[in-house]
Amino acid sequence: MAFGAMKLSKTRTFLSTLGVVIGVASLILITSFGYGAQASILSRIQSMGANTLIVTPSTSTDVTRAVSGESALRKPLTYEDLQYLKDQILGLQASPQGQSRTNVRVGNNEINTSVAGTNEDFLTVYNYTLAEGRTFFLSDIAGYKNYCILGSTIATELFGTESPIGQSISLLNSKFYVIGVLKTVGSVGFSNVDTNIFVPITKLQIITGQDSLQGIYVTTPSDMSMDVLTVVITKLLTARHNMANFTITNMTQFVELATTTTDTLTTALTIIGLIALIVGGIGIMNIMLASVAERTREIGIRKAIGATRSDILLQFLMEAVTITVLGGTIGIIIGVVGSKFANSIFRAVVTPTSIIIGFAVSVIIGIFFGVYPAMKASRLNPVEALRYE
Repeated sequence: MAFGAMKLSKTRTFLSTLGVVIGVASLILITSFGYGAQASILSRIQSMGANTLIVTPSTSTDVTRAVSGESALRKPLTYEDLQYLKDQILGLQASPQGQSRTNVRVGNNEINTSVAGTNEDFLTVYNYTLAEGRTFFLSDIAGYKNYCILGSTIATELFGTESPIGQSISLLNSKFYVIGVLKTVGSVGFSNVDTNIFVPITKLQIITGQDSLQGIYVTTPSDMSMDVLTVVITKLLTARHNMANFTITNMTQFVELATTTTDTLTTALTIIGLIALIVGGIGIMNIMLASVAERTREIGIRKAIGATRSDILLQFLMEAVTITVLGGTIGIIIGVVGSKFANSIFRAVVTPTSIIIGFAVSVIIGIFFGVYPAMKASRLNPVEALRYE
């Protein structure tokens, strides 16, 4: 009887189901982006190795500034700091982090992308691999050469199937020559390394006029522990800057920070998805209440010929649960397929947990928001129901 009633009211059933489909699909899509970002960030951090330290600029304390009278970032991190560390610490490999956004053009093909300034150590420090060509030499950095290395995606977008090695591109209002192409790296958080272009940090700073670095990545020498290297770098940079206006973070701390941040993001996104599901549930309740009013006379006839309260309750509850189970199943399919499609743009990871939660919540919502209309229908007085017009 429940299925027959749903079949007779196709539009009402479709709209009710659609609300659940949208809610479940949204929940899976949204959480897949959160889990994808987390997996991407953690995999990239871990691929760099446990022996990597990150030196970033940070402000000094208010007390220090009050006593010294200096600004918060009196001496930001510079490429000279990086070279100083390499001179003082035997076997240290370090790569600068400095970026700028600009357009790159090859012929009539123009693309907006990110340009990263780096040095001869960046392949080792970041654990990147070349697909073809060569890396930067120390002479390229010291000589301010107009050379560049392309990410795999930007290389294809600019040159198609043709090898870009030796070709020229228009970048930062200058002509640069391609000396290498990276193998596919993927996204790091919301940044895609494969769309980046890498140039000598010295050349980038000359063109942009930006002397400060966003950070310095260093790899711990084989004959030194990470703790010892942290102490040594702290002493060297503090003495050089006359203040400790920098922060040193190791990969373990970075993983913990990234995990905490992405967990918070995923939780927030999940709550948004649940809200969408609840809205769909409220829609079901409203439609079921309208259905009760519409079918009052029908309910009265059934009760008059022997239907019990539990029969009526079960019928309306079955309709609500069927709608949510059907909508939940379709929503899961759409969410998974949508996540697979979105994965080509942003990394999206569909977990069994998000599927189970999406389906379980849809069923619970069907029961929760279906109980009141079902109880209202089951409590109708047969005599009054038969009089209803």
